[in-house]
Amino acid sequence: MNTHSQPNTLIIEQASYWAVLIDEGELSQRQHHELAQWLVESPTHVQEFLHACTLLDVLDDIDPNKNISVEGLLKKISTPDVEPISITSKPAPYAYEKPARIETKKRPTRMFWALAASLVLSVLALYQFTPAVLPLKQQTISHSVNYVTTLGEQRSITLSDGSIIYLNTLTNVDIDYTPQFRNIVLHNGEAIFKVAHNPDKPFRVWVNGTMFQALGTEFNVRSNKGNVELTVINGVVALTKNARKHQDASVSEESVRLDSNAEIEVPLGRPLIVSVGQQATVKEDGKITTLVNADVDKKTSWKAREMIFKNDSLEDVIYEFNRYNALQISIASEQLSKMSITGVFETNDPQSLLRFLESSGKAKIQRHGANSVTILAL
Repeated sequence: MNTHSQPNTLIIEQASYWAVLIDEGELSQRQHHELAQWLVESPTHVQEFLHACTLLDVLDDIDPNKNISVEGLLKKISTPDVEPISITSKPAPYAYEKPARIETKKRPTRMFWALAASLVLSVLALYQFTPAVLPLKQQTISHSVNYVTTLGEQRSITLSDGSIIYLNTLTNVDIDYTPQFRNIVLHNGEAIFKVAHNPDKPFRVWVNGTMFQALGTEFNVRSNKGNVELTVINGVVALTKNARKHQDASVSEESVRLDSNAEIEVPLGRPLIVSVGQQATVKEDGKITTLVNADVDKKTSWKAREMIFKNDSLEDVIYEFNRYNALQISIASEQLSKMSITGVFETNDPQSLLRFLESSGKAKIQRHGANSVTILAL
């Protein structure tokens, strides 16, 4: 996707990150270089950076006489010898949210942007960077972008190609687009991937050596207790254990089709094709358990901040609640931990579960301060 088009969430968050860093103090030498390189990639980056800086009053004292123009800078770098970079250095992993955009009835004038552009060039000059020292020619993507959600936090990210990632609580992902592949590394947690179609540039999610390649699809991946669980919402996903970095897991004669509920061993390097409504879980021992008819609504209900339980053990229910809330629940009774629970709960409302258990006549609640309770058998 051309970075000169409509600004997206990723660019806005990157701009916010750099504005906050400058506001907090002096940048390192590496950060100086990365900021300068990011700014000269696209006028859109300049505009979004200026929006963020305006809200933080970062540029108030820079180049007060407006003697330098960034339009000249952008003109210099917009030459046939310079190839645009579509992904940039790391923005904030999670600590800073994008500042609210100030909406006006009139679009900014060219004079306004010329004046604002001079401030950006002043930033580059202030940090002793010029376009001549930036190694832009023939450069490709070399950095990944990291996103992290905290306890109970959920967020969505729109990528440069139009794909969308929905991050669940306590999730950590790297986005690393290269000229050949769209790579996502899920370090931990859970995410739904809604993939923009581009057969010439495969979209792959990596978890501990297992690769999930989208074949025009939407799917949920969860890394949990050493297991990696794939649920296909739409389309088809090719699951490959111990995949090679440049392997293309498109459907071929070597592919294995998921056609039954079973525990299977797929030969290393051979893709397992998982279709809409199906589920495959890669266990710690390398074996794969499959479900032909998965409960997709249950697996993806977290996106609506809900949890659906159908005859789940109380132990599993509490584990899910503890993923989202500062209030941590424990069970003091082995018998109670096996109690079957069916219902729909909001992810951020553990008190509803405690009220339900108390009303059942089978349990009582012992509180230990604001963030800890124990469930006891009656």
